[in-house]
Amino acid sequence: MSTVKRQVEITVNLSNEPALMGRLMATAGSCGAEVLAPCSYYSYDGAVVMLVTDDADRTLRALEGAGFSCKCDSVLLVEIPDEPGIAALLGVKLTAAGIRVLYSYLFRSEDTQGYVVFKTTDDNRAFYLLEVESLVHELAAAKSWQRAVESQFEEHALPEAA
Repeated sequence: MSTVKRQVEITVNLSNEPALMGRLMATAGSCGAEVLAPCSYYSYDGAVVMLVTDDADRTLRALEGAGFSCKCDSVLLVEIPDEPGIAALLGVKLTAAGIRVLYSYLFRSEDTQGYVVFKTTDDNRAFYLLEVESLVHELAAAKSWQRAVESQFEEHALPEAA
């Protein structure tokens, strides 16, 4: 796990017009902000699209300028390596700490990076817990790398002179 950030999630409710989803995504993609984690689902009234971008203000201005009605909420965005089960493990750790996960979703980019979005009942505690988890993970990775290097030196060590 690399980073934990507080981000703004933009939610747009769309009617059942087929072209609206395409227009929304075109607007979000062309405003100059990178979409980090999109999610969509259908409700009785139409599609619901949630977007986390690297520039929420710019995206919001572009979407509202194009006539979309948007709602914003704070979420946590965790950048994770593309390894199976990491997002679920983080959710379990949050739940074990007494933090309810209201919803989460995962998006994998074209490279080997993934993003998981969490909305919880206590984003401040969740942020702290995920940040500590990230530091522990990085420390463990550094120590395993250090042990591997030390063992390579031991294999190639010169015999001690008598």
